[in-house]
Amino acid sequence: MSKQFVVVSEARADFITATELADRVLLAEIAWLDEALIESQRQWVGEDSPGTHLAWTTVSHRAREAGIRVQGHFNGEPGLPDARAARRAILYVLSQFSVVDGILLIRDLDDQSERRQGLEQARASDNSGTTIVIGVASCEREAWVICGFDPENVAENQLLGEEHQKLGANPCLRSHELTAGKSDIALRSPKRVLKVLTGDNWERQRRCWQATSLQVLIERGVENGLAAYLDEIKVRLSGLITGQEVRH
Repeated sequence: MSKQFVVVSEARADFITATELADRVLLAEIAWLDEALIESQRQWVGEDSPGTHLAWTTVSHRAREAGIRVQGHFNGEPGLPDARAARRAILYVLSQFSVVDGILLIRDLDDQSERRQGLEQARASDNSGTTIVIGVASCEREAWVICGFDPENVAENQLLGEEHQKLGANPCLRSHELTAGKSDIALRSPKRVLKVLTGDNWERQRRCWQATSLQVLIERGVENGLAAYLDEIKVRLSGLITGQEVRH
């Protein structure tokens, strides 16, 4: 039976990036799973109704409309950034969907360094028994994409060289040093760097996480949160599909 994994993310691009990366991990980890079978084994859900993306802001608003109120501490500790938002999202998903095998909480760190700990607080305090996966990009999703960029031609190699010179480091190897900030055109904006490297081409961006080897993504993604996310998929979701005990 197909497993239903519900994804709460910030935008449609985050949903696509996170789920396509997760599929790659599942295919690599499960020996009998292949491209022909995977669609029958898992379903990624990113909407609570047709055309309504399960975004953090949308979930927060809809949860309040549904009368879901979030209060209290987390195992005796006050909530860190995003702890209450994550608890609200979990409760909303569980109330909205009749079948939930896993919940993915995909978030940008932005300039709130304690966001991941807040999400972990919410997960640790959940008593539903539902598998919860956390993916936090430092500082933004674009950093995950940049660390998978490898020049495909002379022109791209030149673009990367120019960015290396401007930034004082190779952004593909040091993507975690790119700061989100409030300006998408700032020198160290990951959005700006990705736009330059890929020509703002969506399909070129997708190749950064689809074609680059998982090992390279893991090595380059230690500091930007990608390696931790891929490990969460390996540890927490693969067992749900194989029927083996999920390791936490």
